[in-house]
Amino acid sequence: MINGLNLEALGAYKATVEQDAKNGMYNGGVQATWMGGTKVGVKTNDLTLGDETIPHDYSFVIDEPEQLLGAHSAPTPQDYVLGGLSGCMMVTFVAMCSMKNIQLESVTLDIKSGLDLQGFLGVNETSPVGFDAIEYAFTVKGNGSDAQYQEAANEVIKFSPNYATMANKVKMVATLTVL
Repeated sequence: MINGLNLEALGAYKATVEQDAKNGMYNGGVQATWMGGTKVGVKTNDLTLGDETIPHDYSFVIDEPEQLLGAHSAPTPQDYVLGGLSGCMMVTFVAMCSMKNIQLESVTLDIKSGLDLQGFLGVNETSPVGFDAIEYAFTVKGNGSDAQYQEAANEVIKFSPNYATMANKVKMVATLTVL
């Protein structure tokens, strides 16, 4: 164990994926339910890894600030997008440091972005609707060298699934059911 990660277990899981690629297939999702106004309740679905189903029963609420007609009672959708991105990047960074036998004392990841709401509101058709850029910065303390930390940060870009999802174009497949 290093930095709270069981690298032996990770190696064993990696070996099962090397033996059979289907063992590395992750599937999950959420169901969002409108709660009135700008509030949305989100419940996670069970996960599958290969043939294994993993119970995954969590929920959270999304809301908007009052200026966008919300009650400002929960994080915004964008907070959750950036939070999911930061969590995945952090786990990847810590794993990469751990595999280099770096003992970490602390790691923070600051992520920020902005939206031009002219796009969302339809005020300016040339304004982007989503994030135009996302800035992030790791701050780390431990027994690693600057070069080792930079290598781990570069590996985040290479191996973090959520980083790849944000950095690459993702195909969206839509359906609509009217009751």
